[in-house]
Amino acid sequence: MKILHQGLHCLKGLAETTRRLFSSDQDRGEEALQQDFTKAASNFKRLISANNKALDVMAQMELALSEGREFDATYVRTQVTRVNTAVFQLISSIEGYSPEKFAPVKQRFLEIQKELNAELLNVPSDTECPLVLSFKDITADDALLVGGKAANLGELRNNIGVPVPDGFTSTTRAFWTFMRHNELHEVCDRRLRQVTSDSLNELYAVCSKIRQDIEGAAVPEELSRQILQMAEALGDPAKMRFAVRSSAVGEDGRHHAFAGQYLSRLNVSYEELLSAWKEVVASKYSPEAVAYRKAKGLAPRDLAVCVAIMPMQEMVAGGVLYSTDPIDCEHDITTVHAAYGLPKGVVDGRVAADIVKMRKESGLGPVVVGQNIVNKEKQYVSVDGGVELIAVPLPMQYVPVLTLKELKMLQHNAEKIEAHYGCPQDIEWGITKNREIRFLQSRPLAQTPCVVHSIEVDAPLLLAGGDTVSTGVGCGELIFVQREVDALTFPEGAILVVQYASPRWAPLLSKASGVISGTGSRAGHLASVAREYGVPGIFGVGSVDKLVGYQGDVTLDAAYCKVYAGRVEPLIELWSRRDRSMKGTPVYEMLASAVEKIVPLYLTDPTSPEFTAENCKTLHDITRFCHEYAVDEMFRVGREMHIPSGKTKQLYDNCPMQYWVVDLDDGFVTYPTGKFITFDNISSVPMLAIWKGMTAIKWAGPPPATAKSFLSILAESACDPSLVPDANSVYTMRNYFLISSKFCCLQFRFGYHFCTVETLCGDVPAENFISMKFSGGAADLKKKNARVRLIAILLDEHDFRVNVVRDRLTARCEGMSANDIKERLHVVGHLLMHTRQLDIVLHSEQAFQNVLAKLRKDLAA
Repeated sequence: MKILHQGLHCLKGLAETTRRLFSSDQDRGEEALQQDFTKAASNFKRLISANNKALDVMAQMELALSEGREFDATYVRTQVTRVNTAVFQLISSIEGYSPEKFAPVKQRFLEIQKELNAELLNVPSDTECPLVLSFKDITADDALLVGGKAANLGELRNNIGVPVPDGFTSTTRAFWTFMRHNELHEVCDRRLRQVTSDSLNELYAVCSKIRQDIEGAAVPEELSRQILQMAEALGDPAKMRFAVRSSAVGEDGRHHAFAGQYLSRLNVSYEELLSAWKEVVASKYSPEAVAYRKAKGLAPRDLAVCVAIMPMQEMVAGGVLYSTDPIDCEHDITTVHAAYGLPKGVVDGRVAADIVKMRKESGLGPVVVGQNIVNKEKQYVSVDGGVELIAVPLPMQYVPVLTLKELKMLQHNAEKIEAHYGCPQDIEWGITKNREIRFLQSRPLAQTPCVVHSIEVDAPLLLAGGDTVSTGVGCGELIFVQREVDALTFPEGAILVVQYASPRWAPLLSKASGVISGTGSRAGHLASVAREYGVPGIFGVGSVDKLVGYQGDVTLDAAYCKVYAGRVEPLIELWSRRDRSMKGTPVYEMLASAVEKIVPLYLTDPTSPEFTAENCKTLHDITRFCHEYAVDEMFRVGREMHIPSGKTKQLYDNCPMQYWVVDLDDGFVTYPTGKFITFDNISSVPMLAIWKGMTAIKWAGPPPATAKSFLSILAESACDPSLVPDANSVYTMRNYFLISSKFCCLQFRFGYHFCTVETLCGDVPAENFISMKFSGGAADLKKKNARVRLIAILLDEHDFRVNVVRDRLTARCEGMSANDIKERLHVVGHLLMHTRQLDIVLHSEQAFQNVLAKLRKDLAA
């Protein structure tokens, strides 16, 4: 009776199976199905699009780090904003399936986004400080409030005890108050983002417009009142003139001098004080300053421009004092550059200056070890409305600017300042009519490598002489620049040749392999920038006309002040070209920190219990999590409802095929008007790769089965109705490709076995993957297990990680190039097609080995 009962049960199952196979029941109307699928597919398409955008941005960020190419803080913030937006869109798409279910994903995203915003997208806030501060109230510790120049002047005055003019400075709070009052800051950043990295033409045009906007803006009433009150406290405004000088945050620092990159206005009247203040603030957006910040990897958003204001000193002489000469190999030499008139002539490189070298103090005190007293024809002096370059009286032109006593006093103070700061200093100084020394600026002075060689050069000598301002060897074409229009076409790797060593040529140094100037010395602003950039240079060579007319490359040996015709390979090998990498700069560290929170992928195994929203550590983890579950949800929709026929296209290749395609994004070349799609109209790389594997070798058809095997299959089908395709679901009756150009998700069913393949095949190896799930079969469990083992062996031999539980297989490979992924998709496609119904013939180990050998041979072919 028990056997009879089991037989009746199987017959009833077989009857139910037959009914379901031929049923065409439609529980819902076509319109409702269209709405459901449209919603599901729309969510999935948005998700795929957002996922691709996020992965593209991640790839760009990694590329910028690895290549070390030039970028700035605006680039970092823009990329972070782009990836945040894409991931938010990704989450919004997956919430369309079930907002409650995916709430933890959104929460984790908000937490990561908060970390990124706090570190990278910081908006400057008003600090707890006044709008203006007197020099007597500030020290070097206040550099973030008053900028480098003003902080160092306060330090010289209050903690070192050297003579400094009275004065005051506006603070970072004043800068941001002014910018916000006129809604300028975001406008300035937005305009700069429009400038392409190599376009000096665009840079000059955009900077000009920004500066016009700032100079035309209104100074807030309270800030204006406090600036003018502080100026009045310095003396009678009607009789005074002022020096209005930049003091930006980051300026005059240990790693970034900003020498000459910001504006200073001299001999300014009380009535013009606010206008001059705005001009100095606007110089934050000078082409020189913008290019310098970008080359040094500094964030413009964080660099407020404070403004130091001092009574104009009536200087009869001035210049630059290097506490330790940056070029001299002995590093125990103090160098004084001295000219008549205002120090401006020396730092701008426009006037000739005496150069005196002194050995640092020993038991005998400072000792002059060398001097070059030159013909000083010109000097800068104060005149109504500014300063003017005038002639030095003839009897004074060859007279030393400084007495020995004054030289020793300068050297003594230089020692004192260097000892206090603990590093060599670049010091600007002046002498009043009463022969009193005043210190106007001090900043760290970078030392250049000492270059000594005995290489004999046979090449023709084009130029010899001048002053080494930055050591090294450069090679390239001579490019003469006289006007800004000349600078617009300056090529990468050329040697810059100018008559005057003006700081306005600083943007070109990031592209130059060397610099030659007719005037100037190592004390000038352009020389300082050349040393920072590591660009070899010689200044003070006289007229550069002697180089005009030479065609071809030259070799500049800056240490020995010589220029040779052609390429002198021994010299070039001695001094390899400097590293232009952004590594080590603040903006590089900013990008690296962002990448750390965005790019690494920790969630790699969807089958692991650790694959949860709470374990997402990065935005990449979130994209991976959302993508995996979106695919699951899409197929759940497929299993639980009909696919409306209007949303699918049937594959056609000489005749209609039992494969349907759903275009999720850009999987079709053009959208077909009819119900069919042909292969030449499919742009999905992974789908085409799978199909190639399926069809490269023609399937011979189902293997022959014995009568015993056939009855066994029929009994399995009758006793396990889940093996039979559900006629109510078109998704399980048909084989479906869900595609975009780089993505494919295939649900494949043939007879009694089921397979799902999901793959991404794009340009970023770290993102590429294949995920395969296989189960089912109509034979007994032993034979089904044999087929799964067969597939597992072959996938393992092609770098898949494989997991088998009874007759169910999951496999995955990832992190490969697009070509490697395509090759493995060929394998997957071949196995899908050629393992169909094999379970019914895998009845022995010999049969297993025969089939395995045949498949290996086919795959090798």
